[in-house]
Amino acid sequence: MYRILAAALAVALVTPSDVSAQGWPAPAAGLTRTGDPEIIFTFDDGPDPRTTERVLETLEQHQVSAIFFMVGWRFQRGDTVKSRALVDRILDGGHVIANHTITHAQLCGLQPEGIDQEIAGAREILEREARMSIPWFRTPYGAHCSRLVESLTRNGIDHFHWDIDPQEWQGKSAKSTAAYVIKKLARLDGRAVLLMHDTKPATVAALPEILTWMQTENARRKSIGRRQIRVISGPELAAERAAPTLAWLTQAASAARDHLATALTTNVP
Repeated sequence: MYRILAAALAVALVTPSDVSAQGWPAPAAGLTRTGDPEIIFTFDDGPDPRTTERVLETLEQHQVSAIFFMVGWRFQRGDTVKSRALVDRILDGGHVIANHTITHAQLCGLQPEGIDQEIAGAREILEREARMSIPWFRTPYGAHCSRLVESLTRNGIDHFHWDIDPQEWQGKSAKSTAAYVIKKLARLDGRAVLLMHDTKPATVAALPEILTWMQTENARRKSIGRRQIRVISGPELAAERAAPTLAWLTQAASAARDHLATALTTNVP
């Protein structure tokens, strides 16, 4: 993986020209760099001590790195001690933490100052808890409006959208969630960002089935010489977007995230 990180630094970032239904660029994380079908796992709304730990256990078993878009209120009320412990576990596991506002507000219903406060306030909370910069952001509900776009532009923030949404947050079962995601992965051509929620029991139950299917499917594809489905990790994606995030990766070293910094120090000329 570290060699992939280094090689990605030499590739210019592709800016997708398509636009998703919500108005954000698509594909959400640009085009595949390898020609393989590529998937990026992302989880919203945590950390939740009741469910996030089980998601992390599954990701660790399958050696998958993900991006966790967190809400600031998780560190203001509830079991804040466990939430803080989960931040360390997430980062030490090679995952990435990103900003999902303080209160999960519908930003397009707010005035510009309210939008700025939700984004900047959450970033301040998350950076304090993670002890490193948190530059990536996702708006709740995929909201898109001129006020929000102007706020992001004014503050130099890019929105991190998604391509696949099983909508398990609407109360769908683990079985239907897994079936939906697997169907999308089976037909995946290019790169896609998968949106799930580490706060939902359906995600907890569906994730092992999804990752086990991927493992079996990739073994089948390998046996017949077909391109396998490749997981793009948060650090790998950060390396692709080196211009805005190389400083962030460097800061990871001082925050005891040596597994990220060492990869860059060792492999980047």
